[in-house]
Amino acid sequence: MKSIPTPKLRRVISSSFQTVFRNLISHKAAGPPKLPPELERQIFETCAFDCPEVCTTLVLVCKRVYAWIDPILISTVCIDQVLSSQHTKLKSFLAKLTSGKNPMDYYARHVKNLALLGGFYKDGEVDRVLAICTGVENLASTALRKLYINLWWYFDGSAAPSFDHACFRNLTHLHLAEDDEMWPFYTGWEHLVRLSHLALPYRGFPHQLERVIQAVPAVRYVALCLCCANNQYIYADGIKRTVCGVHVVVLAHIPNSDWEGGARGKGDFWNDVEVEVERRLRDRSS
Repeated sequence: MKSIPTPKLRRVISSSFQTVFRNLISHKAAGPPKLPPELERQIFETCAFDCPEVCTTLVLVCKRVYAWIDPILISTVCIDQVLSSQHTKLKSFLAKLTSGKNPMDYYARHVKNLALLGGFYKDGEVDRVLAICTGVENLASTALRKLYINLWWYFDGSAAPSFDHACFRNLTHLHLAEDDEMWPFYTGWEHLVRLSHLALPYRGFPHQLERVIQAVPAVRYVALCLCCANNQYIYADGIKRTVCGVHVVVLAHIPNSDWEGGARGKGDFWNDVEVEVERRLRDRSS
């Protein structure tokens, strides 16, 4: 993709393009515009940057124009799905992603900004989009449910990370991955009103842990990762008994591959945590 030209050059190109494009639309041009290829590309790209709404028309001009404009068209994708749409917007985008028209890494390289708004999606649709668009740098979603993150990376250190932003309101599963174990300093835990699953690194802050668990209103399953060397789950009713209540499971380690297994529907550590907690609850009731 070419760099964006200066304002003066943009005006010249825009004027030239308007003449050429009008001729193309009215079929007055007997053949391809008689312009140097680099200038021709600059004209089309400038128009695409200035008027993104015409990109869907520009890509139909010819194959070479498609190659110039489509990366601009898909660099930012916003899908605002409403119930009455019957999933047609996301289905259409998925059809484009899976058409085989472009190489496998094409969308990973070019889709940088992605918004999935509205939340009326079928199971697996969003997962399929994100599995293809792996280069997304700016993601907006109103229905984010599962989040694996080192939240400290996204703050400049002037203030502690907080969960008071609306993007966290629908979270049901939160896995904080951080070597420095900074979660005791986070604020806004009380805003995680739908959070039922919480995983934290843990080396021994019983009072902070108790405060966090009490602040999250709906939490049911808590996993503490001891960050040990091996990669097997362990269940330790006896370890730090003052901290580990019936809903808290201690794990030796959670390997990175576990996330991928869960994302692909093969199960992850949460399956084991849920089984262990439910077993404890049955034992207590009996």
